[in-house]
Amino acid sequence: MHSTLANLRAKARDWLLPASFLAPALLVLIVINVIPLFYTITTSFQNYYLPKSFERGFNGLDNYAELVLDQRFWAAAGRTFIFVTASLIIELVLGFVIALMLFRQRWAVGALRGLILLPIIITPIAVAFVWRLLFSPSLGLLNYLLAFVGLGPFEWIYSPNQALISLIIVEVWQHTPELMLIIYTGLLTLPEELSDAARIDGANPWQVFKNIKLPLLKPILMVGIVFRVIALLKTFDVFYIVGRGGPGTSTETLALYVYASGFSFLRMGYASALAMVLFLIVLASTILIVRWGDVKIG
Repeated sequence: MHSTLANLRAKARDWLLPASFLAPALLVLIVINVIPLFYTITTSFQNYYLPKSFERGFNGLDNYAELVLDQRFWAAAGRTFIFVTASLIIELVLGFVIALMLFRQRWAVGALRGLILLPIIITPIAVAFVWRLLFSPSLGLLNYLLAFVGLGPFEWIYSPNQALISLIIVEVWQHTPELMLIIYTGLLTLPEELSDAARIDGANPWQVFKNIKLPLLKPILMVGIVFRVIALLKTFDVFYIVGRGGPGTSTETLALYVYASGFSFLRMGYASALAMVLFLIVLASTILIVRWGDVKIG
Protein backbone atom coordinates (compact mmCIF):
# COMPACT_ATOMS: atom_id res chain seq x y z
CA MET A 1 0.00 0.00 0.00
CA HIS A 2 2.74 2.40 1.01
CA SER A 3 4.75 1.55 -2.11
CA THR A 4 1.70 2.26 -4.28
CA LEU A 5 1.20 5.66 -2.66
CA ALA A 6 4.89 6.41 -3.06
CA ASN A 7 4.72 5.53 -6.74
CA LEU A 8 1.68 7.76 -7.23
CA ARG A 9 3.41 10.64 -5.48
CA ALA A 10 6.53 10.15 -7.59
CA LYS A 11 4.44 10.14 -10.77
CA ALA A 12 2.62 13.26 -9.60
CA ARG A 13 5.92 15.03 -8.99
CA ASP A 14 7.17 13.94 -12.41
CA TRP A 15 3.98 15.32 -13.98
CA LEU A 16 3.78 18.55 -11.98
CA LEU A 17 7.25 19.78 -12.92
CA PRO A 18 6.72 19.85 -16.71
CA ALA A 19 3.13 21.02 -16.18
CA SER A 20 4.37 24.00 -14.17
CA PHE A 21 6.60 25.00 -17.09
CA LEU A 22 3.81 24.56 -19.64
CA ALA A 23 1.10 26.33 -17.62
CA PRO A 24 2.12 29.95 -18.43
CA ALA A 25 2.34 29.21 -22.16
CA LEU A 26 -1.00 27.40 -22.10
CA LEU A 27 -2.58 30.29 -20.22
CA VAL A 28 -1.34 32.76 -22.83
CA LEU A 29 -2.62 30.46 -25.59
CA ILE A 30 -6.06 30.30 -23.99
CA VAL A 31 -6.26 34.05 -23.49
CA ILE A 32 -5.04 34.93 -26.99
CA ASN A 33 -6.73 32.19 -29.05
CA VAL A 34 -9.38 30.15 -27.27
CA ILE A 35 -11.32 32.96 -25.58
CA PRO A 36 -11.55 35.17 -28.71
CA LEU A 37 -12.58 32.13 -30.77
CA PHE A 38 -15.33 31.25 -28.28
CA TYR A 39 -16.49 34.88 -28.22
CA THR A 40 -16.59 35.00 -32.04
CA ILE A 41 -18.62 31.79 -32.18
CA THR A 42 -21.21 33.11 -29.72
CA THR A 43 -21.36 36.53 -31.40
CA SER A 44 -22.00 34.91 -34.80
CA PHE A 45 -25.38 33.75 -33.47
CA GLN A 46 -26.43 37.26 -32.35
CA ASN A 47 -27.95 40.30 -34.05
CA TYR A 48 -25.12 42.48 -32.77
CA TYR A 49 -25.20 45.95 -34.36
CA LEU A 50 -22.54 48.06 -32.62
CA PRO A 51 -24.48 51.37 -32.26
CA LYS A 52 -27.30 49.36 -30.66
CA SER A 53 -25.17 46.91 -28.76
CA PHE A 54 -27.52 47.06 -25.77
CA GLU A 55 -30.20 45.43 -27.97
CA ARG A 56 -28.03 42.50 -29.03
CA GLY A 57 -29.60 39.11 -28.69
CA PHE A 58 -29.66 35.57 -29.96
CA ASN A 59 -30.92 35.25 -33.54
CA GLY A 60 -30.06 31.63 -34.27
CA LEU A 61 -28.73 30.96 -37.76
CA ASP A 62 -29.99 34.22 -39.28
CA ASN A 63 -26.49 35.57 -39.92
CA TYR A 64 -25.46 32.36 -41.66
CA ALA A 65 -28.69 32.27 -43.69
CA GLU A 66 -28.06 35.84 -44.83
CA LEU A 67 -24.50 34.93 -45.70
CA VAL A 68 -25.66 32.18 -48.08
CA LEU A 69 -27.76 34.72 -50.01
CA ASP A 70 -25.15 37.50 -49.89
CA GLN A 71 -23.78 38.09 -53.40
CA ARG A 72 -20.96 40.21 -52.01
CA PHE A 73 -19.83 37.27 -49.89
CA TRP A 74 -19.73 34.92 -52.88
CA ALA A 75 -17.88 37.49 -54.99
CA ALA A 76 -15.30 37.93 -52.21
CA ALA A 77 -14.99 34.15 -51.89
CA GLY A 78 -14.36 33.86 -55.64
CA ARG A 79 -11.67 36.54 -55.56
CA THR A 80 -10.08 34.84 -52.55
CA PHE A 81 -9.96 31.54 -54.44
CA ILE A 82 -8.38 33.19 -57.50
CA PHE A 83 -5.85 35.05 -55.35
CA VAL A 84 -4.84 31.98 -53.33
CA THR A 85 -4.66 29.62 -56.31
CA ALA A 86 -2.79 31.97 -58.66
CA SER A 87 -0.34 33.15 -55.99
CA LEU A 88 0.43 29.62 -54.78
CA ILE A 89 1.00 28.19 -58.27
CA ILE A 90 3.27 31.06 -59.34
CA GLU A 91 5.21 30.96 -56.07
CA LEU A 92 5.70 27.20 -56.40
CA VAL A 93 6.91 27.40 -60.00
CA LEU A 94 9.26 30.33 -59.37
CA GLY A 95 10.40 28.82 -56.07
CA PHE A 96 11.31 25.56 -57.78
CA VAL A 97 13.11 27.28 -60.66
CA ILE A 98 15.17 29.57 -58.41
CA ALA A 99 15.92 26.79 -55.91
CA LEU A 100 17.16 24.45 -58.65
CA MET A 101 19.31 27.22 -60.14
CA LEU A 102 20.87 27.98 -56.76
CA PHE A 103 21.32 24.27 -56.04
CA ARG A 104 23.36 23.88 -59.21
CA GLN A 105 25.31 27.10 -58.59
CA ARG A 106 25.73 27.03 -54.82
CA TRP A 107 28.32 29.78 -54.79
CA ALA A 108 25.50 32.17 -55.69
CA VAL A 109 23.66 31.51 -52.41
CA GLY A 110 26.24 33.37 -50.36
CA ALA A 111 26.55 36.18 -52.88
CA LEU A 112 22.79 36.64 -53.23
CA ARG A 113 21.75 35.86 -49.64
CA GLY A 114 20.75 39.43 -48.82
CA LEU A 115 18.84 39.85 -52.07
CA ILE A 116 17.03 36.55 -51.54
CA LEU A 117 15.95 37.40 -48.00
CA LEU A 118 15.09 41.05 -48.69
CA PRO A 119 11.39 40.53 -49.57
CA ILE A 120 10.90 38.36 -46.48
CA ILE A 121 12.46 40.69 -43.92
CA ILE A 122 10.64 43.83 -45.11
CA THR A 123 7.40 44.38 -43.20
CA PRO A 124 4.17 43.95 -45.20
CA ILE A 125 3.21 47.58 -44.51
CA ALA A 126 6.45 48.85 -46.04
CA VAL A 127 6.02 46.46 -48.98
CA ALA A 128 2.50 47.74 -49.59
CA PHE A 129 3.55 51.40 -49.56
CA VAL A 130 6.51 50.77 -51.90
CA TRP A 131 4.41 48.84 -54.39
CA ARG A 132 1.68 51.46 -54.23
CA LEU A 133 4.27 53.97 -55.48
CA LEU A 134 5.53 51.55 -58.13
CA PHE A 135 1.98 51.04 -59.40
CA SER A 136 1.35 54.77 -59.95
CA PRO A 137 0.09 55.10 -63.57
CA SER A 138 1.85 58.43 -64.17
CA LEU A 139 4.88 58.42 -61.85
CA GLY A 140 5.40 54.73 -61.12
CA LEU A 141 8.63 52.98 -62.03
CA LEU A 142 6.85 49.96 -63.54
CA ASN A 143 5.14 51.91 -66.33
CA TYR A 144 8.38 53.83 -66.93
CA LEU A 145 10.34 50.59 -67.46
CA LEU A 146 7.61 48.92 -69.52
CA ALA A 147 7.52 51.92 -71.85
CA PHE A 148 11.03 50.99 -73.04
CA VAL A 149 9.68 47.74 -74.49
CA GLY A 150 6.56 49.34 -75.91
CA LEU A 151 4.14 48.19 -73.21
CA GLY A 152 1.66 50.16 -71.17
CA PRO A 153 0.86 52.38 -69.59
CA PHE A 154 -1.15 50.19 -67.24
CA GLU A 155 -3.49 51.46 -64.52
CA TRP A 156 -2.53 48.63 -62.15
CA ILE A 157 -4.34 48.99 -58.81
CA TYR A 158 -6.50 51.82 -60.16
CA SER A 159 -8.23 49.54 -62.69
CA PRO A 160 -10.92 47.06 -61.56
CA ASN A 161 -9.64 44.57 -64.15
CA GLN A 162 -5.96 44.86 -63.20
CA ALA A 163 -6.07 45.48 -59.45
CA LEU A 164 -6.27 41.84 -58.34
CA ILE A 165 -3.46 40.86 -60.73
CA SER A 166 -1.36 43.69 -59.28
CA LEU A 167 -1.85 42.40 -55.74
CA ILE A 168 -0.95 38.88 -56.84
CA ILE A 169 2.31 40.32 -58.19
CA VAL A 170 3.02 41.90 -54.78
CA GLU A 171 2.26 38.67 -52.95
CA VAL A 172 4.42 36.59 -55.29
CA TRP A 173 7.34 39.02 -55.01
CA GLN A 174 7.27 39.00 -51.22
CA HIS A 175 6.67 35.33 -50.48
CA THR A 176 8.27 33.34 -53.31
CA PRO A 177 11.59 33.36 -51.35
CA GLU A 178 9.88 31.48 -48.51
CA LEU A 179 8.96 28.50 -50.69
CA MET A 180 12.27 28.79 -52.53
CA LEU A 181 14.21 28.45 -49.25
CA ILE A 182 12.08 25.46 -48.22
CA ILE A 183 12.69 23.74 -51.56
CA TYR A 184 16.40 24.61 -51.56
CA THR A 185 16.82 23.25 -48.03
CA GLY A 186 15.00 20.10 -49.06
CA LEU A 187 17.28 19.65 -52.07
CA LEU A 188 20.33 19.87 -49.81
CA THR A 189 19.04 16.98 -47.69
CA LEU A 190 18.42 14.61 -50.62
CA PRO A 191 20.87 11.71 -51.03
CA GLU A 192 22.84 12.22 -54.24
CA GLU A 193 23.43 8.47 -54.60
CA LEU A 194 19.91 7.91 -55.93
CA SER A 195 20.23 10.65 -58.54
CA ASP A 196 23.68 9.40 -59.59
CA ALA A 197 22.37 5.84 -59.96
CA ALA A 198 19.48 7.07 -62.10
CA ARG A 199 21.85 9.02 -64.35
CA ILE A 200 24.03 5.94 -64.78
CA ASP A 201 20.92 4.02 -65.84
CA GLY A 202 20.31 6.62 -68.54
CA ALA A 203 17.77 8.94 -66.89
CA ASN A 204 17.75 12.51 -68.17
CA PRO A 205 17.61 15.52 -65.78
CA TRP A 206 13.81 15.80 -66.05
CA GLN A 207 13.34 12.11 -65.21
CA VAL A 208 15.70 12.42 -62.25
CA PHE A 209 13.76 15.40 -60.95
CA LYS A 210 10.28 13.94 -61.56
CA ASN A 211 10.88 10.38 -60.38
CA ILE A 212 13.45 10.85 -57.61
CA LYS A 213 13.81 14.37 -56.28
CA LEU A 214 10.18 15.48 -56.40
CA PRO A 215 8.79 12.44 -54.48
CA LEU A 216 11.51 12.86 -51.84
CA LEU A 217 10.73 16.57 -51.56
CA LYS A 218 7.00 15.99 -51.18
CA PRO A 219 6.78 15.91 -47.34
CA ILE A 220 8.66 19.17 -46.76
CA LEU A 221 7.02 20.76 -49.81
CA MET A 222 3.51 19.97 -48.55
CA VAL A 223 4.30 21.54 -45.18
CA GLY A 224 5.35 24.71 -47.00
CA ILE A 225 2.16 24.64 -49.07
CA VAL A 226 0.02 24.28 -45.93
CA PHE A 227 1.59 27.35 -44.33
CA ARG A 228 1.33 29.37 -47.55
CA VAL A 229 -2.34 28.51 -48.09
CA ILE A 230 -3.17 29.51 -44.53
CA ALA A 231 -1.28 32.80 -44.92
CA LEU A 232 -2.84 33.54 -48.33
CA LEU A 233 -6.39 32.95 -47.08
CA LYS A 234 -5.78 35.38 -44.21
CA THR A 235 -3.94 38.05 -46.23
CA PHE A 236 -5.20 41.47 -45.18
CA ASP A 237 -2.49 44.10 -44.78
CA VAL A 238 -1.37 44.39 -48.41
CA PHE A 239 -4.95 44.44 -49.69
CA TYR A 240 -6.00 47.07 -47.17
CA ILE A 241 -3.05 49.42 -47.62
CA VAL A 242 -2.68 49.15 -51.39
CA GLY A 243 -6.30 49.22 -52.47
CA ARG A 244 -8.67 48.80 -49.50
CA GLY A 245 -10.65 46.33 -51.57
CA GLY A 246 -10.99 48.70 -54.52
CA PRO A 247 -11.54 50.10 -56.98
CA GLY A 248 -15.07 49.44 -55.78
CA THR A 249 -14.95 45.91 -54.43
CA SER A 250 -12.72 44.52 -57.20
CA THR A 251 -10.05 43.32 -54.74
CA GLU A 252 -12.24 42.63 -51.72
CA THR A 253 -11.39 39.20 -50.34
CA LEU A 254 -13.08 37.37 -47.47
CA ALA A 255 -10.63 38.83 -44.95
CA LEU A 256 -11.43 42.36 -46.11
CA TYR A 257 -15.17 41.68 -46.14
CA VAL A 258 -14.97 40.50 -42.53
CA TYR A 259 -13.24 43.77 -41.64
CA ALA A 260 -15.70 45.90 -43.62
CA SER A 261 -18.73 44.19 -42.08
CA GLY A 262 -17.42 44.71 -38.57
CA PHE A 263 -15.68 48.08 -38.64
CA SER A 264 -17.33 49.89 -41.56
CA PHE A 265 -20.90 48.58 -41.36
CA LEU A 266 -20.59 47.92 -37.59
CA ARG A 267 -22.44 44.59 -37.95
CA MET A 268 -20.44 42.61 -35.44
CA GLY A 269 -22.74 39.60 -35.48
CA TYR A 270 -22.60 39.24 -39.25
CA ALA A 271 -18.84 39.91 -39.27
CA SER A 272 -18.38 37.14 -36.70
CA ALA A 273 -20.35 34.73 -38.91
CA LEU A 274 -18.11 35.66 -41.85
CA ALA A 275 -15.04 35.17 -39.68
CA MET A 276 -16.23 31.71 -38.66
CA VAL A 277 -16.78 30.74 -42.29
CA LEU A 278 -13.27 31.95 -43.15
CA PHE A 279 -11.92 29.98 -40.19
CA LEU A 280 -13.68 26.83 -41.42
CA ILE A 281 -12.33 27.38 -44.95
CA VAL A 282 -8.79 27.67 -43.56
CA LEU A 283 -9.29 24.57 -41.41
CA ALA A 284 -10.81 22.51 -44.25
CA SER A 285 -8.08 23.58 -46.68
CA THR A 286 -5.39 22.57 -44.20
CA ILE A 287 -6.95 19.16 -43.55
CA LEU A 288 -7.40 18.45 -47.27
CA ILE A 289 -3.80 19.38 -48.11
CA VAL A 290 -2.42 17.36 -45.20
CA ARG A 291 -4.43 14.28 -46.18
CA TRP A 292 -3.77 14.65 -49.90
CA GLY A 293 -0.06 15.12 -49.33
CA ASP A 294 0.10 12.49 -46.57
CA VAL A 295 1.90 15.03 -44.39
CA LYS A 296 3.06 13.82 -40.99
CA ILE A 297 2.53 16.56 -38.39
CA GLY A 298 4.30 16.16 -35.07
